[in-house]
Amino acid sequence: MKTKSIILIGAISILTTGCATSLSPRASAIMDADDKMIVNCKFIGSVSGTSGFGNLAASTGINNAKNEAKEQAEKINATHVVWLSTAGGFSPAVSGNAYKCK
Repeated sequence: MKTKSIILIGAISILTTGCATSLSPRASAIMDADDKMIVNCKFIGSVSGTSGFGNLAASTGINNAKNEAKEQAEKINATHVVWLSTAGGFSPAVSGNAYKCK
């Protein structure tokens, strides 16, 4: 029984890790920021993201949701995102404000 549990946990880990979304090169350059980091920056829009991965894969789901939001931020030429909300559970979702900093 213990071997089956280990195999099941391993399979779930591989599946959830393998399903993580990756960022485009420009979106990967967008920085997570706080209010102090964007004092001299221009607000350019709100971004959000969701993921179908939840529960056991909540961390992967939140990462996927943030990646989706950063891709949106890249399309409006943002350099930084301040996260306003991050929710896990059955359907992870994030929202944030995108800024352009020089």
